Amino acid sequence: MIKQKRGMSAWIWILIALVLIGVGIGIYFLVTSGNGSSIFSGGNSIPQPPALPN
Repeated sequence: MIKQKRGMSAWIWILIALVLIGVGIGIYFLVTSGNGSSIFSGGNSIPQPPALPN
């Protein structure tokens, strides 16, 4: 009985780790999307200058 409970808790910890990794990757893609409206986007908030004429 104790061995089964220990195995179940290992699966729960693995699941928690995978969820945290997924949330981290989601936040990373949300931050680096380059829309410029996010506080975390850093230097991406500077608008691009207009193109030079030929």
